[in-house]
Formats: sequence, C-alpha cells, structure tokens
Amino acid sequence: MQKILALILSIGLMFSTFFGLIGDKYSVYENIRYGEAARDLVTIYVPKTAKDREANGCILFIHGGSWTGGEKEDMAPHCKKLAMKGYITATMSYSLCEQGEVGGTTVYTMLDEIGMCIEAIKRFSDENGLHITALATSGYSAGGHISMLYSYSRPETAAIPLAFTANRVGPSDMTTAAWGEGAYGLSSMLTGVEFTDEMKANGEADRLCREISPVYYVNENTMPSIFAYAGADPIVTKGNREAMEKVFKDTFGESGSCYEYIFYPLSGHGLLLDPASETCYYKALYKYCETYFGY
Repeated sequence: MQKILALILSIGLMFSTFFGLIGDKYSVYENIRYGEAARDLVTIYVPKTAKDREANGCILFIHGGSWTGGEKEDMAPHCKKLAMKGYITATMSYSLCEQGEVGGTTVYTMLDEIGMCIEAIKRFSDENGLHITALATSGYSAGGHISMLYSYSRPETAAIPLAFTANRVGPSDMTTAAWGEGAYGLSSMLTGVEFTDEMKANGEADRLCREISPVYYVNENTMPSIFAYAGADPIVTKGNREAMEKVFKDTFGESGSCYEYIFYPLSGHGLLLDPASETCYYKALYKYCETYFGY
C-alpha cells in the first residue's frame, strides 16, 4: 500500500515539477557514499544558481518504509520540486531493521547515519564551493520519525547547523499512550532490546520507548518545525499527532512563529485527499526556507 501511495504522490509531484521548468534547473550527483554500510548513499540536487550565492541552505529528505523498507528515490520528487525553487536538496538511504527481529540495525544506527550523511554533504559543499551554511531535515513516515528524533535530540552534533525540520506523518510518540501495547514491539525492534515482562513492570521498557520518541525532546530551545498529519491515517495513530500538537502548543503557544501544524482531515497516510492542506504545507515550507535560509 505504501508503495502505491508513494507512486501516486511521485506522479503528482512529477507533473508539478514539469510545469515548473521555468524555475531553476539543477544538476544531480547520485549515490555519493557517506558511510561503509551497503545503504549509506546520498544523492544531491544542486540548482544552477547555487554557486552564485555567498551562502546556501540544503534540505535533506529521508524516506519512509516502517523502518524496514523504502528507498531514497522515493523522496526524489520532493528534492526536484525544491531544487526547482533554487534550494540544494539531498535524499539519503539508510540501514534498515529486519521486520520482527531484535538486535540488528537500530534507530541509533539510523541517527548515526543521518549525522554521517550531513558530514558528507558538508564535504561535498566544501569541495564544490557551494557554501552550505544551514540545513533542514525533512522526512516522511518512519523517515519523519528519525528526522525529528535527530533534529530534537542531536542538533549540536550536526556538521552543518540545523535551521528547521519539516516532516509528514512521522511517528512522534513511541509509548503506549500513542500505540497501546503495540508500542513495546515497535520500540523493541528500534532499540534492539528484547522487552521482558520485568522491564515492562519496572518501567525500563517505558523509559526506552520515551528515549526514541521525538515528542519527549521538545522544549523552549527546540528548532522551528513544520509537521503534517492526516485525520484518517490507519498507520500512524492519532495519538502521535495529538501528542505533537499538544507539546508544541504547551511550549510555544498557538501555531505560528515557532512551528506550523498542517492537518489533512480527509487523507490517509499518503496525504492525498486534501489539496488545500498540501498547498498550506508547501507554503509553510517555502516560508521557512526564505526565513531560515535567507532566500
């Protein structure tokens, strides 16, 4: 189902990109290696105008796939759409968990890989005179989860200063409050720890669930954020969007200067049935680029 939704979204973005050809054209640098793992590759899109600027921003897009699948090419339409607007963009693949297995790749591996990918983008920038001075993370679904988790829990480790994060249907709360008992299975897979009955009873399992939940890292110093959720999403539970909206509202007040919450009331996980909301999302994204990248 996710592959079908991704295909439909890609077709839509392809047409929007085609009809935007009056904007900036770009060069594509494919499969740049950023680490030693098989999937440690990033593709970078560079608008022709990038070298004319004294400073550039870059948006790093991270694919979804339930932490067990997906490809960086899934995010290519978004990269192209923003590259046509003059922004350097990138899309990364990353190591994946094995469905139903515990103890292999973990979410901590994925976070480390995001950091290594940003280092590679900086090297690429330095080698090509692109002067990338600010970076935004952006992810879809599971990619939204690790994008938010990295941006909120490890911003000081980024080789390029993080300006903002923009994410779509990303799981924000991996605790039982959002997922029920299913939280333990997901969090066990992501942390690489087999949750025992004793761990559930003494609170250690819940601590680990919170440790990989972006919502628990939000505070008054959290970077500007855009997040989008769907009203009829059968995959990412409504507890995730409710938790995200609440913590940002409690911390910063109403949506506006520090965050933008875009709601897609009719859509499922693919965000396909609310064109007005999609327009609002991209309007917010372009506004953030202009504000935090300076162009």
